[in-house]
Formats: sequence, C-alpha cells, structure tokens
Amino acid sequence: MTMSKTLSLSILSSYCWLSKDSLKNTNLPPSSLKIFDVEDIVLNQIPPIKRRRLKGLSKMAMHTSLSCLDKVNFSADKVYTVFASQHGEIGRTTSIVNDIVDGHDVSPKDFSLSVHNSSLGLFSIFNKNKHFGTSIAAGSNTFGFALLESYNLLKRNPEQTVLLTCFDLEVDQPFGRLQQRKHPSYSLSLLLSLNKANTQDISFSFERSDIEQSSHQPLAIAFFEFLQGEMTAAQLSSADYHWKFNKHALSA
Repeated sequence: MTMSKTLSLSILSSYCWLSKDSLKNTNLPPSSLKIFDVEDIVLNQIPPIKRRRLKGLSKMAMHTSLSCLDKVNFSADKVYTVFASQHGEIGRTTSIVNDIVDGHDVSPKDFSLSVHNSSLGLFSIFNKNKHFGTSIAAGSNTFGFALLESYNLLKRNPEQTVLLTCFDLEVDQPFGRLQQRKHPSYSLSLLLSLNKANTQDISFSFERSDIEQSSHQPLAIAFFEFLQGEMTAAQLSSADYHWKFNKHALSA
C-alpha cells in the first residue's frame, strides 16, 4: 500500500497524564516519565457536585482536556472536539455484565455512562460546549485516525480550533489476557489548528503494513514522547500501520 498524502497541523498546546499505579506493569523507562503528569487528578475546574459524576476514563479525559486548554488560556466552550479511546468504558461495561449475571440491579449511572461517547458528552455538558464533537475508536490506530479526523475537521472549518483527547484505561481481566502487552492508563490532549503563527507545526502520513506487528506502547504515548523529544522525524508503528511524523520549526 502506498503512503498517504502528507498532512500538516499546528499544535497550540499539549498535555499528557499517566497513571502511576499502572506504570509498574509497563515497559516505559523511568527517564521518560519527566515529560508526563503522573500526579493524582484533582479537577478543581469542575464544581464538586459535577465532579462526582466523573470516574476513571471520563475523569482522565476531562483532566487533560482542561489542562491542555488552561496552558494557553483557551475557553473550553470554543473548541471543536475529537475524543478517541480504543477500549472506551470497558471496565464499566464489564461491571454491568457481571451485575446482570449475578442477578443484581444495574446502576442507572453506570448504564448511562457506559457508551463510548460518554466522556465527550460530559465534557460538552460541563463546559457548555455546543460545537461539533466526534468519538473515535480504531484499534491500535485510534490516535492516528483521531489526528486524521481533526485534520479533516480543520480543513472544512479552517478558522476553528480542535481539541483532540485520546485516552484509555489499563485493561483489566478478563480482557487483559487478550493483550500482547500491558499498557498504562493514560490521557493525551492536543489543541490543534491550521497554520497558526508561533506554533509547533507537525506533518504526518501513514501506510498499511503487510505484516501484523506488536506495538511497544500506545501510539498516543509514543507520539507525545516524540513531540517532547529532540528528534525531528519518527516512524511509529501500530499493529497494522506505519505512521510517519515530522516536526518543523516554529511557524512565524
């Protein structure tokens, strides 16, 4: 398969959180952790009565989304949103199925928040964001295709700004045994635009691989390490795609 056309984006802000509790099961070197937020999530931006509705996945996504926006004083009600998660609310869904099997009542809260776009919905509601939003799930390519969706949104709406948040919880049993590698709970947020001045510009392309691969870590984490590192080019691989990224000098 031929390489896709090279696409370009401007990154206005970035923020990535990792769960320190799940890091012990991963292969991330301790030296790389300095670029990540590994502190307990507080979410002072959200009133306590609303904060109680956030749990696990949605709490992570809200934390990095708001932190990414806060870094550049950008209002949460002004952005288009792309929320991406490979596994979504798999833990909550497993709990619901176990309750049904055990003959217990299903929690209405868990049921209503078990859908894939629940984190996006909570972000929109809590921040009174009425702009376009989409949820993405694309296996090990979830981050890459979320980046592509963000690019498509910006090409159709070049004056807008897109908040991309890619996030996943560590997969517990019984589904954890199906994973070739253990990955930590994480959430990455990027604030994206087209050709803005004084921003970090990136370009990317992708092609399908003929050989199935085992990715060392989630594509989102690998991309953030590249973004924060000194290399100007990188080829990152998912299970079935190669993704090529380039960093460019700050645009004037």
